[in-house]
Amino acid sequence: MQINIGDKVRFLNEIGGGVVTRIIDAKTVMVLNDEDEFEIPSLKTNLVVIESVNTGTSPQSKQSNSSSSGSSLPSTKQALFVEKEEVYAAFAPKESATQSESPLELFLINDTNQILLYSFCDEKRNGPEGITAGTLDPKSKIILSEYEIKDLNELTCYHFQVIFYQQGKCTPKKPLDRTLKIQAVKFHKSSSYKDTAYFHQEVILYKLTGENLEQKIEELSNKDFQQAIREKEDSEKVKPTPKNNNSDDNLIEVDLHINALIDSVTGLSNADILEFQLNKFHEVLRQNQYEKGKKIVFIHGIGNGTLKQRVHNELKRKYRKHYSQDASFKEYGWGATMVTIR
Repeated sequence: MQINIGDKVRFLNEIGGGVVTRIIDAKTVMVLNDEDEFEIPSLKTNLVVIESVNTGTSPQSKQSNSSSSGSSLPSTKQALFVEKEEVYAAFAPKESATQSESPLELFLINDTNQILLYSFCDEKRNGPEGITAGTLDPKSKIILSEYEIKDLNELTCYHFQVIFYQQGKCTPKKPLDRTLKIQAVKFHKSSSYKDTAYFHQEVILYKLTGENLEQKIEELSNKDFQQAIREKEDSEKVKPTPKNNNSDDNLIEVDLHINALIDSVTGLSNADILEFQLNKFHEVLRQNQYEKGKKIVFIHGIGNGTLKQRVHNELKRKYRKHYSQDASFKEYGWGATMVTIR
């Protein structure tokens, strides 16, 4: 008999009943007793469902309705109603909070007819960390962990291990061992969240069984992006630094706009872009640190002023021996700073 969290049940071997609060294993659940409000473990075989959390009706009423309509087949109660025989992971914002600010709850979804024995760990820079393990009934879902948006930047990947189990006659399935690598920027994009049959709100859904084409495309795109950065950097090493039309050969221009440094910003957060721009700024100053009298114009633009402010802060903090000033207003407006190497 399928019993889900939230179902109202009655005890078969004693008086009373309660509400199912937790699935302990394939045979046992935790019930909050109506009489004393204590939680007690109980075998599923000792319980009868009187009201389902999903339908609000009892199996008995369903059966009587089915009989009255002339059908001899009892209706089957399920927590999920999507027949795909798949296992998913989903990141869902809390329903009470806005998508951009809400912590994300990570769910494991069992859309199969077998019980799952699962373990889950996430991985930060210091290595994997076990988070939880347990069993998950067929056609149901469970929260594995909750993450603040700011903490997702520290996570590099998520590991899922699953064994499938079905009592009696069954078709054995291979155990599942899947690792998800997700760019943190994905959690900040509204386009990443989609409607699914498993939630009332939009979520980020990953298929753990079979071939996850979306995950492969995402990883491939990231590899291509990293390759594009390397090719861009290699080409800049062999090409002479472009100069402006100024006749002064002792002056070079460095455009720090991100589209002048790399061909695509796909997958990069604003913090990633700023870090890339500042790395270019430091690289140029290191390359010319012994070229006394050399003038370098860093074109940072105006924008919201973040890059300009960071450039000026770095000059005051690390390069105080060099002379810096606003570049020619006629040529650059307020969007450039000139550094003279000393």
